[in-house]
Amino acid sequence: MSTLKMSSAMTVTTTIKPVGLEPTVHMKLQPPSKPSPSQNTVRLRKLRLDPSRALEPTRKKLTTIESQRVMSVFEETIKRVEIVTLLPYILENIDRFKIVLGIELVEMLLQHIAFQDSYQDIRSELDKQLQKRLKSGKSSSVVKGSQFDDADDDQQEEADTSRKTSASSTHSLQSLDGQAEHLMRQLTLIAQKLSHSCKNILRVFSLNPAAMNAITAECEHRKEDCKELVGYLLELKEILLGKLLTTPEEENERMEYLKEISKRERNNAVIIEKLEGELKAAIEDKDEEIRKKNDIIRHLSADVTQINNYAEEHNWRIKQEAEKQEAADIKNCEGKCQKLHQEITHLRTQLHTHTVEHRDSEQELRKKKYKIETEVENWIQKYDQDMGERQDEYEEIDAVYTEEKKQLHELEERFKTLEAEYLQIMEERRAAREKREQAERELALMVKAATTIQAFWRSYKVRKALKSKKKKGGGKKKKK
Repeated sequence: MSTLKMSSAMTVTTTIKPVGLEPTVHMKLQPPSKPSPSQNTVRLRKLRLDPSRALEPTRKKLTTIESQRVMSVFEETIKRVEIVTLLPYILENIDRFKIVLGIELVEMLLQHIAFQDSYQDIRSELDKQLQKRLKSGKSSSVVKGSQFDDADDDQQEEADTSRKTSASSTHSLQSLDGQAEHLMRQLTLIAQKLSHSCKNILRVFSLNPAAMNAITAECEHRKEDCKELVGYLLELKEILLGKLLTTPEEENERMEYLKEISKRERNNAVIIEKLEGELKAAIEDKDEEIRKKNDIIRHLSADVTQINNYAEEHNWRIKQEAEKQEAADIKNCEGKCQKLHQEITHLRTQLHTHTVEHRDSEQELRKKKYKIETEVENWIQKYDQDMGERQDEYEEIDAVYTEEKKQLHELEERFKTLEAEYLQIMEERRAAREKREQAERELALMVKAATTIQAFWRSYKVRKALKSKKKKGGGKKKKK
C-alpha cells in the first residue's frame, strides 16, 4: 500500500508543468550565464537529497528592482481592492465611521453617494428611453412593412396614411435618439466623476493609515464574491512571488528534475508489478511457514513449561547462596566504613588548617584590591573633571562658531543680492558700451564714405576743369 501511495504521489507531481517567466529588463541587459556541468550535477544532487523542497525557489527575497516594483504595485492593488469592496458597507454605516475617517474623507464619501444616486437615476431613465426606442422601432417596422403590399387604388390611400404615420414615427425616433444621446453623455460624465471620486477616496485612504486599518478590520462585512476576489488575489500574489523568485536556471532544473522523476515513476511501476507478483508468492510461502512454525511453537511451549519449573528451583538455590554472600559482604563493609570515618576526620583537620592559611592571604589580597579600586576611582574623577572642562570649552567654541556661521550666512545672502545688482549694472554698462561702439563705428563709416565721396567729387571737378581748359586752348590755336 505504501508503494502504491508513493507511485500515485509521483504521478501527481509529474503532471505539474512549470511556466516560464518573461525575462525582465535587468535580466536582458545581463549577459547570459551558462552553468557548468559540475554546477548542474551539484544542484541535482541537492534536489535528490531534499526532494521535498525541489519545487521551491532558492531565493527568499526579491533582488531585482523590476520584481520589487511589480510586487509593491500588486500589494497596493490588493489594499485598494479591499477598501473598494468595503465601500458599500462604509456608505451604509457612514455615521459610525465619521470620527475615524475624518471630515475630508466623510465629505468625499457623501459626494460619492450623491454621484452614485445620480448615476442610478440617469441609468434608469436611459433604460426607459431605450425601451421606448425599442417599442417605437417595432411599430415603425410594422408600418414600413405595410407600405410594400399590393398597389391597388384602395390600398394607395392606406399607403399615404402609412407614410404620414412613418414620418411622425421617425420624428419621434429622432427625438428619442437625441434624448438617449444626451443621457448617455450625462452617464459617461457621471461615470468619470465616479471613477475620479473613487481614485481620490483611495488616495486619501493611503494618506490616512488609521482609517485604512479601521476599515480593513471590518472584513467580515464584505460580500461573499468580494471575499472570493480578495482570496484569489492573495493566492495570485503567492503565485506571482514564486514566479518572480524563480530564475530560468531553476525552471530548467525543475524540468530536468520532473523528467527524472517521471522516468523513475515508470521504472518503479514496472518494478512494483514485478514485486507484487513476488509478494503474492512470498505471502503464500510465509503462510505455509507460519503453519509449520505454529506446530513448532506448540511443542516448544510444552518445553518452556518444563524449563520454567526447573528455573524456579534453580533460582531458589541461587537466592539462598546470594543471602549467605550478602551477610559476609555486610561484615566486610562495616570494617571499611570505620576506616573511611577515620580518614574523614583527618581530612577535616587538614581542611581547617588550609582555610586559616587562605583566609590570611585573602585579607591581604582584599587590601590590595581596595587600594587599586581607590586609585581607579581617583583617575575616573580626574578624567571626568578634565572632560567637563573640555566640554565647556567645546560648547563655548561651538557657540562662537554658530554665531560666526550665522553672520557668514547673512553676509552671503547680502552678497548674493549685491552680486545680482552688480551683474545687472555691468550688463547695462556692457549694453551701453556696445551701443556707443556701434554708433562710433557707424560714424566712422559715414566719415569714411563722406571723404571718399568728396575725393571722387573733387577729382571729377578737376578732370572737368582740365577738359574745359583743353577745349579752350585748342580753339585759340585754330584762330591763329
